[in-house]
Amino acid sequence: MIYTFSSKNRGSKFLDIELIIEDITENEISVQLPAWRPGRYELGNFAKNIQQFSVKTLNNKSLLFEKVTKDKWKIHTGKSKKIKIEYNYYANELNAGSTWVDENQIYVNPVNCCLYVEGRAQDSIKLFFNKTNHKQAATSLQKIGDHFVAENFDELADSPFILSDSLKHNSYVVNDTKFNIWFQGECKPDWDKIIRDFKAFTKEQLKIFGSFPFDEYHFLNQILPYKGYHGVEHKKNTVISFGPGYSVFKGENYEEFLGVSSHELFHAWNVKSIRPADMLPYDFTKENYTKMGYLTEGITTYYGDLMLKRSGVFNTSQYLKQINKTLERHFLNYGAQNMSVADSSFDTWLDGYERGIPNRKSSIYTEGCLLALITDLQIRTKSKGKNSLDNVMRAFYHDYYQKENGITENNFIKEINKAATSNLDDLWENYFNGTKSLFPVLKKALKKFGIKLNQEENPKYLAAHYGLYNQPGTSKALFIAPKSPTFKAGINVGDEIISINNISVEKDNINNWAEYFGGKLKIAIKKNGLLSEIELNKASKQFFTKVYASLPKGEKLKTYNWINK
Repeated sequence: MIYTFSSKNRGSKFLDIELIIEDITENEISVQLPAWRPGRYELGNFAKNIQQFSVKTLNNKSLLFEKVTKDKWKIHTGKSKKIKIEYNYYANELNAGSTWVDENQIYVNPVNCCLYVEGRAQDSIKLFFNKTNHKQAATSLQKIGDHFVAENFDELADSPFILSDSLKHNSYVVNDTKFNIWFQGECKPDWDKIIRDFKAFTKEQLKIFGSFPFDEYHFLNQILPYKGYHGVEHKKNTVISFGPGYSVFKGENYEEFLGVSSHELFHAWNVKSIRPADMLPYDFTKENYTKMGYLTEGITTYYGDLMLKRSGVFNTSQYLKQINKTLERHFLNYGAQNMSVADSSFDTWLDGYERGIPNRKSSIYTEGCLLALITDLQIRTKSKGKNSLDNVMRAFYHDYYQKENGITENNFIKEINKAATSNLDDLWENYFNGTKSLFPVLKKALKKFGIKLNQEENPKYLAAHYGLYNQPGTSKALFIAPKSPTFKAGINVGDEIISINNISVEKDNINNWAEYFGGKLKIAIKKNGLLSEIELNKASKQFFTKVYASLPKGEKLKTYNWINK
């Protein structure tokens, strides 16, 4: 298959694509556009971005075709041995998993917009770029002469590229593997600091697995002029969109940038190599259900930050800050009481990347990360520091991935119990596949390592005593605690508080007025465009408890090499 990409009118945001299919032996063939992209377990419906679609012989004679599903076309080839498909793709979304065209760059995630012939996904692929007027290309695809090549569609789907004249590039080498760092967008990279830190966490990750699964790696960074945070894993590369550009390499934003970069690199082993058996191989035509999101994203989220601490890039305070961000997200989510992490993983295909209806599900990232933390600490404790979750991941890499086997839940349980030298099956029943509160088991696990888990009243007064957590900077309800006074009064997510006891409120001062009056509150709300007034009574219990980890003053951190450099 031969692809040619161009953009006749950058301002229109359309990417023009020509696909030549050779060696046709049938009278009919079907071509498929992926229905989803790896790294985001929800249907993408990319075909909605195709405006024009035609099929011709190489002599420009039109051929008949029909659309048979939302993203599949049947083509009547007749006696033609070679045909060309010409179509365009609306490239007007800029994030880590999208496709984008403007005057500065052509950025393509092929899994969004590239067709493959049904039954011929293993065919080799050539890619040409026609009149793009860009001399630089950031991609993991190999260039041969005037074109790039992909071994098959799987490699193409995992090989985004950026064509631009404003790319910034540097690289480093660890264990004979070259790691490339690319920046597209307005920013001023501090290369000495970046290379030092990236090299450090790369070495730390390699210590776990012993070898890198690929011959090279590329960090493709789309730097935005506005706030953004998104990463997508691929076999030999990752795309990260991050912003704003003026603050990427400063303070907390730089810590977040390091966090997502370390997370995505860990995916090179975990997901792009180690993978749930349910998703081996990928089926691009439909949902690929798995209950093991705690492996794909939970463990990766945990290790992304842990590698920064163990490599010395983060100090203990910085690492605890990341743990506390995860704890805050968890204890704001009452959905963790309704649906287990395993079941929530299955349901990512429904609403995994949206807030969804209130208090419905767990998060494979947040709750998955905390379960990885608990599992790691329990293994270290039970084995008296001889083993850790590292042993489990190393076994998955060498004994499963390198033997071309996927991971099942039984494999996971087996390897965890083996590393712990005891039975940890209760983790599965109560936590991975259950909805039991994580607080007691977290507190016990962290205490053995000298870390205190604190529980305090939420500083937002309405959240703590009435069960209404407002969206920061507004008087709108963001979360409603089940069985709270707010819930019983029929206030819903998105409702806006207008006044408290006849005092007009605005933005975040609703908590100040609520605390000032206390007790019974008379609240005016705007709901579905209508105004109404209700009464709220202060509850006898608290909601949205603030939970955070801390190292008690003077306490020596016991680690069993958990977070030691």
